[in-house]
Amino acid sequence: MTIDVRLVRGKKELEVFLHVPWTIGLDQEKNWVPPLLDDYRKQLDPKKSVFLAHGEAEIWTAFEDGKPVGRISAQVDFDYDKTWPDEPKTAFFGFFECVDKPEVARALFAKAEEWARGKGRVRIRGPFTMDSKGESGVLIEGFEKPSMIGTTWNRPFMDALIQSAGYGKAKDLFGWWYEAGTPVDELTAKVAAKTRALPNVKIRLMDPAELHREAGIIQDVYNEAWRHNYNFTPFTDLELEVIANEYKLFIDPELAYVAEVDGKPAAMLFAIPDINELVRDFKGELMKNPINLIKLLWRLKFNRPKNARLILLGVKNEYRASRKYGALAAVLYEEISKRGSARGYGAGELSWTLEDNVQINRGIERMGAKVYKKWRLYERPL
Repeated sequence: MTIDVRLVRGKKELEVFLHVPWTIGLDQEKNWVPPLLDDYRKQLDPKKSVFLAHGEAEIWTAFEDGKPVGRISAQVDFDYDKTWPDEPKTAFFGFFECVDKPEVARALFAKAEEWARGKGRVRIRGPFTMDSKGESGVLIEGFEKPSMIGTTWNRPFMDALIQSAGYGKAKDLFGWWYEAGTPVDELTAKVAAKTRALPNVKIRLMDPAELHREAGIIQDVYNEAWRHNYNFTPFTDLELEVIANEYKLFIDPELAYVAEVDGKPAAMLFAIPDINELVRDFKGELMKNPINLIKLLWRLKFNRPKNARLILLGVKNEYRASRKYGALAAVLYEEISKRGSARGYGAGELSWTLEDNVQINRGIERMGAKVYKKWRLYERPL
């Protein structure tokens, strides 16, 4: 048995790297939904990647007797360095997929760690594809449910495999499941009603015709509300262009809201239909296969997803800390519960939240949601 870990160069090698999940048999797992590879191609293209505009990355594919058996990326994020000056010299890994062989995993991590040391880094953390605004963590609970858009699904052995390479737990992430029609906690409903009744509070739908403006509100609220959260990096203007230009195909206007106080954005909620329900049979290809694009457009119009994923909910600090406006998050939860149900969505995933974000997690529990998935982030010193 010979394990050969090769640095990826050129389009042909990139396609081998991108298709590792298929070569190791993930397509045989009923709950794995192939991600759309167009997005990965852009993320790894220096001319198009919004991440590489503020970071560096390398990727490797592992071969055993000539067959692809694993892959990994290593990256540094200069925005992270600026945001967290008290935690300098951190590197990250991502795109990790592997057969159930510790020797293959160790060989992959060895390459990522060697590269990170060469960049002067003293620790490595992940997985992130490519940062915390993308796919994060290794699934450790909830394998019986398929992956939603923008989340990971992997085989149960991955946790032990990463630990066998010398990595320990850094943080767990929670995915919450909310069934339409679940009654809201009485106290939450009471404070939400009181906040909603304030004459200077307005809840409005985001306007698809003004997507760039609305994306700017998402950026503003996210960058303030999340700035102290673990592994936070700010939304950049280029990343906003992705939201404004690429997400518009998927957005359901009934699932995105802004809460205004005195006419100014104070909070926002952004959810999208679970497109994974519609693309399971695409084998990861959308734009390279025009028939799949036609299928998706038809399905979005006539066979919409049954579930949705709540990706972002934030309240600006000045309002979150206020007794008068502190329930804005509850108002937005209540809004999406009512509108989502009326729109025909049967359930939704709220993901992800940090395991130690007690205030947020308690608020979600009061809405009637339950933790149904957990993802883990790992770290080791270099």
